[in-house]
Amino acid sequence: MFNRILVAIDGSKNSYDALGAAITLTKQFNSKLFLVSVVNTANLPVNVGVSYAPGLTHDLEEDAKTDLQKAEDLVKKAGLACQVELLNGEPRSELAHFPKDKTIDLIVMGKTGLNALERAFVGSVTRYVSEHSKTNVLMVD
Repeated sequence: MFNRILVAIDGSKNSYDALGAAITLTKQFNSKLFLVSVVNTANLPVNVGVSYAPGLTHDLEEDAKTDLQKAEDLVKKAGLACQVELLNGEPRSELAHFPKDKTIDLIVMGKTGLNALERAFVGSVTRYVSEHSKTNVLMVD
């Protein structure tokens, strides 16, 4: 039923809960598993025309790589393989559109992530993806 499953990793407890669900589904359907994290380069601070992007982007990428490595280790511990993808851009848009390029059948996401302030002002990544992606979305609490 689900040949290719994507799980969104942001380092939050909910994203690792979603990974647990994705691992179970991957075993059940003998699927290919994708771990995806998105560095939010769309909303980096700019002060008087000077961007903080080079150093800040590097730091954010390193944090995301750490989160992805932890997730990959959990997948390997479960006896599975996975493909790891680190993307740059606006997380909602990237996660809504990435599955199309990789013919993903199911996106598994935590119900809430790390950024409560952004969620209050612009809505959650999970909600956006569930409303804009053409791929099935499983929200894990």
